[in-house]
Amino acid sequence: PQHGAFGAQCSNPAMSIIGAEDEDFENDLNDCTQFNHIDLLKDRPTHLLVFMQHVFLQFDPAPLLCYLHADLFRTLSAKETKKQFVEFYNTFLDKGAILKVTVPPSVSNELDRNRPDLLSEETQRRYAQEVQSMQASEVAKQLEDFRQKRMMGMTPNEAELNDVESHYPTDRIPMEMKEKSVAENLLDKMSEMQPTIVSDEEKCQSIFSAVAFYMKHLGVKTRAVDSKKSKGGFFRSKLVKVNIDFSARVDRHSTRRRGSSRSKQSRSRSDVDLQPPLTTTSPAPLTPHPSPQLEEMDPRLLEFEHDPPNWRELACPEALSCLSKKEIKRQEVINELFATEHAHVRMLSVLQMVFSKPLEREELLTSTELATIFPSLDEIHEMHYNFYENLKKLRLEDNFIVKSISTTVLNRFGGTEGEWFQKLTARFCSHQTWALDQIKSRQKKEPRFNSFIQEAESKPQCRRLQLKDIIPIEMQRVTKYPLLLENIAKNTEDLAEKEKIKQSAECCRKILNHVNDEVKEMENLLVRNTQSIIQHNNIDLTLKKMLYEGPLTWKVTKEKVQCVLLGDLLVLLQKQDDKMVLKCQSKSNIAVQEGKQMLSPIIKLDSVFLREVATDRKAFYVIFTWDSGAQIYELVAQSVGERTIFFPIFFFSNSLSCLFSFFHCNGSILLINLFLLLVMYLKRLLIGSISLSEDLEADEEKGADQLQTPNQEMDDCQSTGIRLCIFLLPL
Repeated sequence: PQHGAFGAQCSNPAMSIIGAEDEDFENDLNDCTQFNHIDLLKDRPTHLLVFMQHVFLQFDPAPLLCYLHADLFRTLSAKETKKQFVEFYNTFLDKGAILKVTVPPSVSNELDRNRPDLLSEETQRRYAQEVQSMQASEVAKQLEDFRQKRMMGMTPNEAELNDVESHYPTDRIPMEMKEKSVAENLLDKMSEMQPTIVSDEEKCQSIFSAVAFYMKHLGVKTRAVDSKKSKGGFFRSKLVKVNIDFSARVDRHSTRRRGSSRSKQSRSRSDVDLQPPLTTTSPAPLTPHPSPQLEEMDPRLLEFEHDPPNWRELACPEALSCLSKKEIKRQEVINELFATEHAHVRMLSVLQMVFSKPLEREELLTSTELATIFPSLDEIHEMHYNFYENLKKLRLEDNFIVKSISTTVLNRFGGTEGEWFQKLTARFCSHQTWALDQIKSRQKKEPRFNSFIQEAESKPQCRRLQLKDIIPIEMQRVTKYPLLLENIAKNTEDLAEKEKIKQSAECCRKILNHVNDEVKEMENLLVRNTQSIIQHNNIDLTLKKMLYEGPLTWKVTKEKVQCVLLGDLLVLLQKQDDKMVLKCQSKSNIAVQEGKQMLSPIIKLDSVFLREVATDRKAFYVIFTWDSGAQIYELVAQSVGERTIFFPIFFFSNSLSCLFSFFHCNGSILLINLFLLLVMYLKRLLIGSISLSEDLEADEEKGADQLQTPNQEMDDCQSTGIRLCIFLLPL
C-alpha cells in the first residue's frame, strides 16, 4: 500500500489531496482525452510539450523521443528515410548513443552485422517500427504518471493548456494556429529553464535537438536553435533547485461552465526537489537539418489576433443611457477609428512577420531589395502602433466613452510628427507599383521565391489575402483618416474640440495630397523607364556596322560592361549566365527608391558628347540627352591606351554619321570629296594617337621626346581640319 505525506494509507494518491470541492476540476481534467494515449498526443504540440517537460523532469526522455522520431518514418520519402535513419541510429540505437534505448534483439543483431546506411528503405522502416513498439510500454507508464500528477496539480503549464482548450476556433484563428502559437511560447520558456536534468551538456544538446526536430515536423518554430545565448542547448548543465509553483491553479471549471459562480480555493504546494535519471554519454548528438523558421510574433502584438470588443459592450450602461443621439454617433465613429487602426496594425505586422523578415532570413531578398519593396516598413508599423496605443489609452481613461480625442489626433497628424508621418507614408505608398512589379517578376523567374510567397499567403494571418492585396493597405489607410476625422468633428458639440479635430482632418488631407503627388511622380518615372526600354525592343543589331568593341567598367557600381560602338548607337552589354544581355543601369541598387531613372543600355549618338575625367586618365564621361532629361555614364577603360583608341573612334563616328547624312541630303559631290580629304587627315590623327599611347607605355623616359612628333602632326591635322571647315562653311 502507498502512504501519503502524513502517513495515511491510500490506494489513490490523487484522492488523498483533492477534496470534494474539487470534483468539477477533476472532471475537467478527465475530459482532456489527449493524454489518454500517445497517438492522440503526438500531433498536439502544446499538450505534447507539457507532457515532455514532465518527462524531462521525472524520467529518462530517451524512450519518448525515440518513439516520436520513429513515428516520423511513416511519412518520410525514400530519400529522407535513408538520410534520417542514420541519424536515428546514431542517436537512439547505437551502443554508445547519447539517448540509448532498449532495442529488440533481432534488430540489434542485424545492426551489428550491417551498416545502417546500407539497409534497404523497407528494412529501415521496419526496424524503426519495431524499436517504436519496444518503447510503447515505457511511454504509456510515463503518460499514466503524468495523468496522476496532473490530478494532484503537480504538473506545470496548466494555464497554457487551458488557454488552448478554452479557445473557440474561428476562420481567422483556427485551433491549429492557436496551438502552434502557445507551443512556440512554451518552447521558448523551456529553452530558458535550467533544471537538474543531466550533468552532461552534450546530452542536453541532444535532447533539445530531438525536440526541435519533432516540433519542426508539427510546424512549431524553434528560435532557441539559432540563439547564441543557448550554447548549452535545451537545458544547461548547471545544477539548480527547481521550485514549481502550483498555487495559481487555473479555474477551468469557471471558463467552461459559465453558469456556475462557485469559486475554488487554491491549494499550496511544497517545493519539489527532482533527481536526475541515470544517463549514458556518447559523442554523436542528433542534429536536425535546419529548416526555414516561421514568422516571429512580437509579444506585444498578440492582442491583435482578436478583434477589439465594441465600445458599447465595455461602457457603463448607466453612462450609455445618458448619451444623446449625436454623441452616440460620435462615439461610433471614434470606435471605428480605433477598430480600423487595430486592424491596420495587424496587417502591417503580417507584412513584417510573414513576408519581410522571413524573406531576408531565408536570403530570398537582400536587405537592399527589401528596402525597395517595403520601404520604411518598420518605422511605419511603429508609428501606427503608437497611435493605436494612444487611442486605447484614451478609451481606458474615459471608461470607453471618449471625451476628448483632438489632442491625440493632432499630435499624430500635425507638426513635426505629421511631417515625419507624411514622409514615411509617401515613400512607402509611392513604391507599391514598383514593389508589385518586382514581386510578380520574381515569382515568374524564381520557383523558390514563388513557393515561399504562396506558402506565406496561405497562412491564416493573411486572411485569404494575397501579398498584392496587402501591400496597398497603407495607401488605403491614409485615404480613410480625413473622412473619419471629419465625421467625428461633425458630431462634436464642443467648439474648441471640434476646431482642433477639423485642423487634424486638414493635416490628413494635406498628407493625402502629398502622398498622391509622390505616387504619380513615381508612376511617371516608371513609365519613362519602361518607355526607354520599349523603344529599343525592335532594334536589329545585325543590320548595324560595328566600329569598335571592347570592355569597359562603369565606375559607380564597378560593373563590367562590353561596349559595342555601331554607326549611330552605343550599346552596353553585361555578362549574365554566359550570355551577353542588355540591362538597364542605375547609379545605385536602389535607384527607384531614390526616385532616380534607370540608365538605358542603348544610347543614340545623335545627342551624345564626351568629356574627359580630370582625375582619371583612363576614364571619360558619356553625356546624352533624351525626352526625360540628361543622363551620364562614367566609363573606365582598362588602360590609357585603350581609352586613347576608344575616345577618337567614338567621337568621330558620331561626327561622320551626321556629316554624311547632311551631304547626302544636299546631293553635293564636291562636298563629299572634300569631306573624304578631311577623313584622311583624321585617320593620320588617329594613328598618331595610337602611336603616342604605345610609346608612353613602352618607355616613359622617352615620352617627352616622342611626344613632339605626334603632337606636331596632330596640330597639322587640326589646322588642316579647321581650314577645311572654314572652306566648307560658305558652301
